[in-house]
Amino acid sequence: MENSDSPPRIEPLSLETLPFLQGKRLEFDSVAEILVARADEIPETPCVLYYDQTITYRDLNERSNKVANYLRDQGVGQGDVVSIMVLNSPEIYYTMFGAQKLGAIAGMINFALKGPEIAYLLADSKPKIVFVGSEFMADFAAGLAESNHKPLVVEVETDVDGGKNLGQKRFSDILSDYPAHEALVSQSGSDPFLLLYSSGTTGRPKGVLLSNEGQLSICRDLTGSGLIEGEDVMIILLPMFHINPIGVWTFPLLYAGQTLCIRKAYSPADFWPAIVENGVTILMGVPAMYNYVYHSIDPSVIDRDLLKLKYAFCGAAPLSVELIRGFREKFGVEIIEGYGLTEATGVSTINPVLGQRKPGSIGMALSEQDVRIMDDNLNEVSRGDIGEICIKGAPVMLEYFNRPEATEETLNGGWLKTGDVAYMDKDGFMVIVDRKKDMINRGGENIYPREIEIELEAHPAVLAVAVIGIPDEALGERVKAVIEVAHPEKISQGEIQEFLKERLAGYKIPEFIQFVEKLPRNPTGKILKPALREMAQKG
Repeated sequence: MENSDSPPRIEPLSLETLPFLQGKRLEFDSVAEILVARADEIPETPCVLYYDQTITYRDLNERSNKVANYLRDQGVGQGDVVSIMVLNSPEIYYTMFGAQKLGAIAGMINFALKGPEIAYLLADSKPKIVFVGSEFMADFAAGLAESNHKPLVVEVETDVDGGKNLGQKRFSDILSDYPAHEALVSQSGSDPFLLLYSSGTTGRPKGVLLSNEGQLSICRDLTGSGLIEGEDVMIILLPMFHINPIGVWTFPLLYAGQTLCIRKAYSPADFWPAIVENGVTILMGVPAMYNYVYHSIDPSVIDRDLLKLKYAFCGAAPLSVELIRGFREKFGVEIIEGYGLTEATGVSTINPVLGQRKPGSIGMALSEQDVRIMDDNLNEVSRGDIGEICIKGAPVMLEYFNRPEATEETLNGGWLKTGDVAYMDKDGFMVIVDRKKDMINRGGENIYPREIEIELEAHPAVLAVAVIGIPDEALGERVKAVIEVAHPEKISQGEIQEFLKERLAGYKIPEFIQFVEKLPRNPTGKILKPALREMAQKG
């Protein structure tokens, strides 16, 4: 198996010596305990900034307790799933921590999903209760009608009328009617606390079940990496149903007793104003975001005297070295790349915050994870040779929810086989060569073709279909469907896109559709996607 000599990892700072952690508890059995401790230690410190709202650690803890006490009244207990389909807002924290204080599993639902996709998630995860934002009620109602599993629905009211009144309870009533006494129950590090769905190349999304101890490991590693110096404000722009805003940033920043600034979504017009006005010091983005900001925003409009931004982090897709250098020259901000996936609690490598960095690489492993480049037999390859990124450590998922066979296939002897191909240089920095062969990365969103193909195959005119990614300068890749039909002249791109509108999230719907009489296949009948990609690149 692996070599005895471990590759270099990022050497963490001693947490006990960090000024902002002095007098604070550092060891926990569960993630929910972090909030309880910090609310006791630093009750008046701002925890969340959300437009004109400032929510302290005490506020967040008390509102989470109200939710927890409501959930307990509904019979929610350890191991139950409580799902959340809410636009970026503090209510995600209230509901998530409320569930986790009881030892329940917080399940994040992508709010871009449509009826059939929602129905699948309900049937798969079987949540006892689902918190749904008003604006998503119509799509959720379609999914609920289609699903055999009927959870209790709580409406998280917003200023958008969703057109449906499904909620058996209003979230505002929970905050006004339920007591704020502490609801935390005893838990262990091996207990699950978070469930997120990650699409698979075989089609339907798989639930990734994560543990308390895995998340606590990430908290220690990132806090000790040097990126937090005290009085930090991290801005969340990415959708909070992803692992990155939750696992990589929310819990570590709370562990460090810092502040999170939440925005509903990334907005080019609000980008620099939000950063300057809230004193943001840490930013996380994706390549499409940085690309737009770099090419479209005049740096002279930024008041540099008020700008406190120290680091901009990037993941989800490769970022060009030219853009990293250009961003530093134009805005005076360093972009630091890292690598992670949902199955390993969101982050496994980063370019060192302290010390040498190599733009274009994904850095090196965090101290509590073993990240190696291996061959198909889990033998570590030599430096410079290409292999698969494999990860071992507490942050690796417990399992794919309800999928023992898929879990066994992905986890081998404790090693998580990522499917991502890379090499490690002589200094221990890793460089990704390619992604999973079929995955499409559109502006930081991972899209798996088989999920789209399944829906397209339901169209009566479609004989066969192959979905591929085609290169795009702004987004990285765009989605293209090549569809085999008997009579190409009798069907249109618009008809196919309209067919998918109620079946798939908008970002998954192919922007380019080509109709052919025959798809290229190998002798065994398998569609040759590499040939399609070649043809697409040639135009």
